[in-house]
Amino acid sequence: MGFSVFVVVICILNITLNMVNGRFWMSDFKVYYMAAKMLVSGGQVYLQSFGVSSGIYKYSPVILVFFLPYTLFSYQVAAILHFFILSFCFWYSYILIRRLMVTWFFTDPLKKEGLLLSAAFAFCLIHLVRELYLGNINIVLLLLCLIALVKILAKKDLQAGLILAIVFLAKPFFLLLLIPLVVRMKTRVIGSIILFIFAGLIIPFIFPGPYRSITLYHDWIKTMRIHEQGFPGMNSIDYMLRHFLYPGLSEWASVLVIFFCGILLATFIFLNKRREQRNGNAEKDASAGLSFEWFLILALLPDLVKTDSEHFLATGPLVTFLIYFIAVRRSYVLIPVLAILFFFFGANSTDLLGKDLSDRLFTMGLLGLSNLALIILSIFLFLKCII
Repeated sequence: MGFSVFVVVICILNITLNMVNGRFWMSDFKVYYMAAKMLVSGGQVYLQSFGVSSGIYKYSPVILVFFLPYTLFSYQVAAILHFFILSFCFWYSYILIRRLMVTWFFTDPLKKEGLLLSAAFAFCLIHLVRELYLGNINIVLLLLCLIALVKILAKKDLQAGLILAIVFLAKPFFLLLLIPLVVRMKTRVIGSIILFIFAGLIIPFIFPGPYRSITLYHDWIKTMRIHEQGFPGMNSIDYMLRHFLYPGLSEWASVLVIFFCGILLATFIFLNKRREQRNGNAEKDASAGLSFEWFLILALLPDLVKTDSEHFLATGPLVTFLIYFIAVRRSYVLIPVLAILFFFFGANSTDLLGKDLSDRLFTMGLLGLSNLALIILSIFLFLKCII
């Protein structure tokens, strides 16, 4: 109850302050809204800016279907509705994270659990504020990924496949989530994902029609290439390698980094699966193992691809695992470590640090570096937890 009140207060304060200060712009949502309008009217969806310099629609054509209901309202009304949908997604994401924690990792009753969940939420608060300010859909995708995990653990494979297909069609780099499904041989989930992705790709051929759908897909692929080439991605691993070690690193380094990390992830999951099979309570261990692997990949994605800082919201489940672990195991010696990482991960704000210092820390890639440190720490604690 206390956690829910905390989230409601934060979200109401956010929208109130933005409206009072004339900053309720939701510029990313404006792109989705205007692109949906163009889809209905037959206008240009891709390769044009909708009001801001970076305001180009980049998602697949079928994802616009989910924004069509907004076009029934004026932009201002639609933006307010979108804000409250995002706020609900924030709240419900952490409710699901909490459920996964107490079901598979920390089953003994916890004192002041609402405080722990609020601390995990606050850890990502900077990214929450930016997400609500822009009106992006990263938190929606995170929630869908968590719901899909819950469905997989409940053996509702068809529902999980549908949800993951939507996520993959929105942002294809989430395909890395296939690694634990392949290693753990979740063939029914994988099959349903393929089926629903194919269905999703076909939808534009029904509406707005075959000829226009071909144009839309052509423009979408071209848009993704332009975005990939022009976006700096200052928190990605290849950027950090280029910034700290080797300035002349090839642009192909990002592909090699993703491939190398994919191999490491597959190896970790394979060894984790082998360990589970040797234990007596293999099904419960497998559920905990898959959950942690899911959290791990979600947290790693912003370090692998060129994306905005608000996508680091995906580290929320892993941060919650760390905070719960410290509280349950009373590993208070880790609190200073977590506090230092929090400064670089969740406190880099121009309002707190000033524009010059904030920009300097950001261009050094310290957000991505602190995220990697959180990932490594969580792996160490997970191994400690299961051994």
